[in-house]
Amino acid sequence: MKKINYITSFKGLKIALFIIGISFSAHSVFGQSTNTEFFMSSSFTKTAFNPAKRPEKGYIGIPALTNFYLDYKTNTFNLDHFVFPGSPKAKTFLHPDITYDQFMKGIGSDNYLNSDFDYTFLGFGFYVNDLFLSFDASVRANLNLNVPEGIFKFIKKGVALNGKDRETHDLSNISANMNAFGQIGIGGSYPLLDQSLVVGTKVKVLLGIANARFNLDRMLINVDRKQWTMESQASMQVIYPGITPKYDEDGLFDGFDTEDSSFGFSGFGLGFDFGAAFKPGDYFDFAGDLALLDNVTVSLGFTDIGFINWNKNNVLALATNPSKNILAGNYNITFEDNSNIFDNLTDSLNSAINLIEDPNAKLKTSSGLRATMNWGLEYQLIEDKLNLGILSATYLNTIKPITEFTLGGAYRPVSAVELGLSYSFVHSSFQTFGFALHLGPGFYIASDYIIPHINSDWTPTTSKALNLQFGFVIPIGKKH
Repeated sequence: MKKINYITSFKGLKIALFIIGISFSAHSVFGQSTNTEFFMSSSFTKTAFNPAKRPEKGYIGIPALTNFYLDYKTNTFNLDHFVFPGSPKAKTFLHPDITYDQFMKGIGSDNYLNSDFDYTFLGFGFYVNDLFLSFDASVRANLNLNVPEGIFKFIKKGVALNGKDRETHDLSNISANMNAFGQIGIGGSYPLLDQSLVVGTKVKVLLGIANARFNLDRMLINVDRKQWTMESQASMQVIYPGITPKYDEDGLFDGFDTEDSSFGFSGFGLGFDFGAAFKPGDYFDFAGDLALLDNVTVSLGFTDIGFINWNKNNVLALATNPSKNILAGNYNITFEDNSNIFDNLTDSLNSAINLIEDPNAKLKTSSGLRATMNWGLEYQLIEDKLNLGILSATYLNTIKPITEFTLGGAYRPVSAVELGLSYSFVHSSFQTFGFALHLGPGFYIASDYIIPHINSDWTPTTSKALNLQFGFVIPIGKKH
């Protein structure tokens, strides 16, 4: 019996992640904000949730330091699902002491990862009587990844028949996509109904930098006692000026050649934000117990509704070379505990996917933004001092939509200091505290997930969401 020891990793998946590295390394948005900022009276980034949630003063962002935002969310890609306690040292999920059931109980049918990077290098806003106007220039990137449980079953079990005559492993439906783009936004909001209703909108001119999509629609490994076969159907599309595919000595896809690539805008588009904020107590004359509604604000916003049209001359399309791989002989595939699942790939699986340029591909020359729906309910306990509320954020147009609920509040002991605290339910199995601090004329820092469980190397282990936001702005004008 032949025995092959190796660790699987899908090159197409790895390359889909590669292109986001181009965007981060080549470029350094008020496009997004931590949920904790939603409850802060002195926040300048509330318009990220709803263009009607305007700041109490105008502002000028410090150039290059206006706003920085980084966010990561997952349901299973946290360290504790892949590394287990042991003696004398921890064991990876591939270790024989870690059972199949022990590992798979932390894996879902779909395992997603969503990441956002948002950098605003220029921004300002000001009031003209009751009209609030804003402008910002930023660079944004986001990544969506989904891996079905079949690949984790395959990695943990291997392809040993274990007494069976035949077994089929289904690794289908891996998908990843990435967008990187510049944004120039112009927003405005105005009060109606005797100042009780504020409506707002924001128009965004989008400058496409890069886009990548990878789909492994079909991947079957059929094993019997004489041979095993692999069938696959995969496609990839990458948009970035000047990149070309590379192939190894066997003619297999081996990444991208970026020597002739150059930074430039590969597409253009438009995006929109819409929103409204209503104070029922300012419009209706409540009395008795209903007078409690005098301090209530209800808001609803839709952000990042839009698309980018890409230049088809910068589109590189690849697809699976239509063939069935057959390896004769009785193979027993196992996986080494000390291998890194995302570093190497086997020649056989790479051969099965075997991406080549596809001149007949139906090019996808447009991509949507990651739209979000935000609704909020706030109550002002002490005017200009203490706010409480709830925020629901639903992230749409992703491989797997996510809804996050946040309970929060903010306390302002003096005008130059405001503290925020929040508690977020990212999904049913993960909840965490958030914190925000505003100091002086315009420094702020915030995170929705401030208490990650860490190991002895200061690495988050159970955390399924991490984010950070900070910036510097100068308040201008009188308070509204």
